Amino acid sequence: MTGTSPPQPRRLLLVSHRPIEAGGTTRWRHFMEALPEHGWEVRAVTAPAGTTTDETSTDPRIARRSRARARVMERAGAIARPLSQRLLGVQPEAFPPSTAWSFTGRKAIHAELERFRPHAVVATSPPPAALFAAAGAVRDVPLVADLRDPWAGSPYYDAGGRLLTRIERRALARTAAIVAVTTPMLEQLRDRHPALAGRMHLIPNGFPPRLLGERDEAATGWDGRRVTLIHPGTLYGGRTVADLVRAMAEPDLQDRFALRLLGNVDAASEAAIAAAPGVDVEVLAPTDWDGAIAQIRASDAVVVVQPAELGDDIAWPVKTFEALALGKPVLSITSGGAVERLLDELGRPEGCARLGDPASVAAALRRLLAAPPAPVPAERLARWDRSAIAAAYAALLDSVSAG
Repeated sequence: MTGTSPPQPRRLLLVSHRPIEAGGTTRWRHFMEALPEHGWEVRAVTAPAGTTTDETSTDPRIARRSRARARVMERAGAIARPLSQRLLGVQPEAFPPSTAWSFTGRKAIHAELERFRPHAVVATSPPPAALFAAAGAVRDVPLVADLRDPWAGSPYYDAGGRLLTRIERRALARTAAIVAVTTPMLEQLRDRHPALAGRMHLIPNGFPPRLLGERDEAATGWDGRRVTLIHPGTLYGGRTVADLVRAMAEPDLQDRFALRLLGNVDAASEAAIAAAPGVDVEVLAPTDWDGAIAQIRASDAVVVVQPAELGDDIAWPVKTFEALALGKPVLSITSGGAVERLLDELGRPEGCARLGDPASVAAALRRLLAAPPAPVPAERLARWDRSAIAAAYAALLDSVSAG
């Protein structure tokens, strides 16, 4: 009597500079749970967890040290910026201390390749150290570059030179596939590296499908009560709520809104808050993802701030999809880029405002007060459902591992 053995799971090695269990991306925390359902066992190799690189850590000691380090790095960057822009065409942020792991991390990757014998390797970026380390260490296994944000071409890292593009192209040339997380990002990558365009794929960020079952299905008038806004996430690199605080100080708005900041506060926001003592602003202690979702669920609307420096022309922040899945209106304060275009496409432009223009933000607040938008229909959000996204990623891995 003969039988058929069940298929053995294929093995995926994830290379990430950020430890997954200690503040790694929500994207890969989900994939590590979901990909085994599609036949892929996942193991991660990461840089050692530091105590100065997570300003939103739930550990007050780490958050405090990280804020202090960020202030030091900001001052150092200000000093180095004119020289690095003029001589190299890059911003100082392009080569943080973590870049050293591009070389020191190869030993750990080699060891895990020997132990785990993966069928495919995925390297995340940014920070780009994981991609560079994997490109230097992986030879006989298909390598996938998972680019959740741009590096070359990003105003936060790039000052218009060619250096970052050349370095990035050299690493990407060693990959079997390149993943972008937004349509505009994919288009930009294809323009920057046309010879590699055939390897590029769109696999976006998204939301866990269970959030759809927790949404507010019917828009309700806010009936003259104080409306709670929440900004979940780090304020840095031009991402600030200073314009929002100034808008909330308008006489007709001051008693209508409360702002909750879940995470750290940048210097510009601190100054605006200090200058508007009558505005209701509270800084909440950092929390994990489940805690953040609970805070979003308890709020009336979600604030998304995306400056040009952080790639507003191509970025879809994850919090946007989580807010929409929960049925929350989005107050989008941007430079008029990808987030604004996305909300307009979904028929929810009421909350769109321009960064650097408090009057524009005040106008958006008044529009939301006058007519809180209904939740986006669930079927229009289907392409960002993480269960479907995980299946698409597994299909890509199946393809590259098959040669």
